[in-house]
Amino acid sequence: MMAYLARRALWGVFVVTVVVSIVFVVVFAVGNPAATSLGPRASAEQIAEFEAREGLDRSLPRQFAGYLGVMPCLRKDSRNYDDGNGYCGLLQLDFGQSYRHKEPVFDVIAARFPRTLLLAFMTLLFELLIGLTLGVLAATRKGSLFDTGFMATAFLGISLPTYVTGPIFLLVFAFLYGWFPVGGYGVDFWDHVYHAVLPAFTLAIVGAATYARVMRSEMVEALRNDYIRTARAKGLSGKRVTLRHAFRNALLPVVTMVGLSMAVLVSGAIITERVFAWPGMGSLAIEAVLAEDAPIIMGVVLMFSIIVQVANLLADLAVAALDPRIRLAR
Repeated sequence: MMAYLARRALWGVFVVTVVVSIVFVVVFAVGNPAATSLGPRASAEQIAEFEAREGLDRSLPRQFAGYLGVMPCLRKDSRNYDDGNGYCGLLQLDFGQSYRHKEPVFDVIAARFPRTLLLAFMTLLFELLIGLTLGVLAATRKGSLFDTGFMATAFLGISLPTYVTGPIFLLVFAFLYGWFPVGGYGVDFWDHVYHAVLPAFTLAIVGAATYARVMRSEMVEALRNDYIRTARAKGLSGKRVTLRHAFRNALLPVVTMVGLSMAVLVSGAIITERVFAWPGMGSLAIEAVLAEDAPIIMGVVLMFSIIVQVANLLADLAVAALDPRIRLAR
């Protein structure tokens, strides 16, 4: 187990490093953060001063090494790293200074991350509750009118992107009926949850439909196995056989999907947060791209990459816990 965790941790570090490297080259080599941050009226002297202060006047490899924290910091901010001895960067848990917010990137992300985490948790909860329930019901009623209607509805749900369902739900349930807030985050925890219901449900539609289709397929296959017929022959009730035996085995692919779907969930949250004015990581990413706030862009990409890697690892561990036949060390 420990050897497996060590290998996965090293692989995760490698993947995150590759992603960060690619985004760093795109942001700093292709874009012009200094000109974008200062505006179109900035003079050449102001741009040169900005680049010198942020270390953007150095070569790209040296900038990247400074960003990682493997060489002395190039920034000349209030902490005075320009003495040639101070280090800043990812190895020092220093994500840089936001050009737009004038604050450390870590502090900006720390304020936004819990909001996206709440939205993601509620979205995943809706996806699993709706998707697994409908999938099991459709599998146990295979060939019925309910099963046919379920398949058509699931196909429709997968086909609807969040930038279509979001404005529709916002118009119907917020503007017309007033059941939910038009947008925002709220003032306390339960108010946050209340504000997150509509965007989370919007974001969960595609995932719930996907989980439902997969769960139905796996349940139909599991109910055909010999051990299910043996359990029924011994006199076990249909509900007990379905929930205790077939459901657990059908759940394994779904657990794997939870980790794999984190990337889709995060990318979908970017649009959904914008539609519902949810002040999370997705909105922060869009604001940073529009303002070409390079440190914020790099910080958001880094956080998203780490989340995906951790989610995949937890999914593998959960699969091993559900199925004792799986040995992670092998």
